[in-house]
Amino acid sequence: MITLFDTYGQSSWDLHYSLLLAGYKHPTVCLTDDGFLPDDVTSPYQFFTEFKDGGQKPLYFNQVELPNFWEIVGNGSQAEIFDLHRKRGHIHYASPNHKRHVKMVDWYDEEGRMRLTDRYNRLGYRFGQTVYDREGQPLLTSYFNQEGHEVVQENHQTGSFILHYQGQVHFFGDKREWVDFYLTKAGFQRDRIFYNTLSLPFLTCFYMEEEGRDILFWQEPILGEIPGNMRLLLNGAGKRPTKIAVQDATAYKNLLPLLTETEKEQVYFLGFQYPFVKQNQAGNQALILTNTDQLLHLKELVEALPDLHFHIGALTEMSSQLMAFSSYKNISLYPNISLEQVHKLYKACDYYLDINLGDEILSSVRTAFEHNQLIYTFEETAHGRKYCADETIFSSQDWPKLIESLSSCLKQASSVAEAVDRQKRAAHLASAEDYRSVIDRREQ
Repeated sequence: MITLFDTYGQSSWDLHYSLLLAGYKHPTVCLTDDGFLPDDVTSPYQFFTEFKDGGQKPLYFNQVELPNFWEIVGNGSQAEIFDLHRKRGHIHYASPNHKRHVKMVDWYDEEGRMRLTDRYNRLGYRFGQTVYDREGQPLLTSYFNQEGHEVVQENHQTGSFILHYQGQVHFFGDKREWVDFYLTKAGFQRDRIFYNTLSLPFLTCFYMEEEGRDILFWQEPILGEIPGNMRLLLNGAGKRPTKIAVQDATAYKNLLPLLTETEKEQVYFLGFQYPFVKQNQAGNQALILTNTDQLLHLKELVEALPDLHFHIGALTEMSSQLMAFSSYKNISLYPNISLEQVHKLYKACDYYLDINLGDEILSSVRTAFEHNQLIYTFEETAHGRKYCADETIFSSQDWPKLIESLSSCLKQASSVAEAVDRQKRAAHLASAEDYRSVIDRREQ
């Protein structure tokens, strides 16, 4: 049994965590490797390049090797490489950006065209390099072992792969053939495969010679029709019978009318389990994390709720407009806030106000949800609606109603507990039993 991801983003992390919590501790494989996969996730690139973790650290942005007299200019989100006034490179950070660990470096020629991308892993090694044509289209990506020798070459024009493995050179017409070879050489049990996309993981399972029973964990929208590859699974076109566990409530609602009664027996709804950190204590501390001074109706909130203390943190300097709020007794400001202070505030606060325009920082809403903070937001500023109950989402024009709701919670602790429970239900919190019920259920 294995879990097979195409990429490892938040939705893949959520499924991986939920499976572990439900007792499914089989290997997890990601078919795309950015060099910063978690320790308990492997990939074909890791298998063939055989990097050994000896406690090395990621490359810091100012450690990128440069020609003489070139310089690096960086900030908290990116860094650039200059030869005098001419930009010759762009450094992309691994998440979280503020640590300034190098994930990729794009290199430009004298005419400003991108010609190479060096790819670094969490051990600080350059493990890959992509070459581009004059129009900026990728031609080849090579992957190296710890000694810098090329092990894998991917041809982006033809889709083919060349692999140097155990003294032999192997050629594969496409990535699916390469992945199938990898799964065999790595020795994984393939009786059951869990996957969450209808791209390469689906194709890998669909064309697999071995018999088995799989599960597609569907995490994308359903917009008016059943995706073609999902239709193949529903029709039993492959060798491996496959259940479909839909993990988005709206997608599940949209899918059901498109199914026959027989097909519905193959489809389930299954939410996620989450790593909750603490219980809500119904205190009077609220947190806001922002890199902008555009906080909708902050003045009205602060003045209408004198018993609620607002902690406002930013990774950068704060504008004079925001710093002016330091005159309020129920506001604490944290410009250039440290991660240690952020963690302390998440533990201390029982409310999160998602009222900042612009980008979200530090996955703040998701983290607030995991800390069982009661999340309030405006329609215009909501960065994570799936983690909020409808009752705590307001139009910015209805800001007095938000104040009224917050005031009610501050006066009655039971209201906070009920609201946090509604928040969890809105996020479709699942249990280990829910997962075992779907995964272990035997169809007739």
